[in-house]
Amino acid sequence: MIRLLIASPFPAMRAGLRILLNQPDFQLVDDVTTNDEILDLADTLTPQVIVYDLALDPDGNFEALIQFRRTLPMVRVLGLSESPADPRIMRAMQAGMRGCLPKTAAGDELAVAVRRVADGEVVLPPTAANALLQRLGSEAAMESLTQREIQVLRAVAAGQTNKAIALKLGISEHTVKFHLGSAMSKLGAASRAEAVATAIQRGLISL
Repeated sequence: MIRLLIASPFPAMRAGLRILLNQPDFQLVDDVTTNDEILDLADTLTPQVIVYDLALDPDGNFEALIQFRRTLPMVRVLGLSESPADPRIMRAMQAGMRGCLPKTAAGDELAVAVRRVADGEVVLPPTAANALLQRLGSEAAMESLTQREIQVLRAVAAGQTNKAIALKLGISEHTVKFHLGSAMSKLGAASRAEAVATAIQRGLISL
């Protein structure tokens, strides 16, 4: 039996979840409307999974999820978002959420996700998983590119020649070529144009 706690600020949402999660292997211990209620009740109700409406944290800082992870380490959180591509999903996962589904998910899909999260799996719909991987890749690339490499890529994107870039940055053309080649290698690009396109696509630079 999986013990569930439903958390949403919306009465209709809580009522709908109670119906969808009426499963033989689920026990609904309560439903709450705020993060403070979760912290107040979770110790005594001991849920295994919290079905958590991301609307409870409109600012997207997910300090409550971080607190849950610290004070309730055995409780797993399954989030519900407005969109599978919601950029807040990544922040919520970093804060300790174990999975997320869009609020439009069917009842069977939601039940399966609850069981998987309870078993310790991470659950994301394909769209959210792809968006998460893309953002993680962008952050990894941003971390791996040096500041000078980013400056060179921005100058290339602005249409400047190696000579003009060298004059602008106060370095030699040879050094410009070195930084550009290094950035191309890190981005997996075969040309300077591809490097610029990839950097723009990943949000590393803008035109």
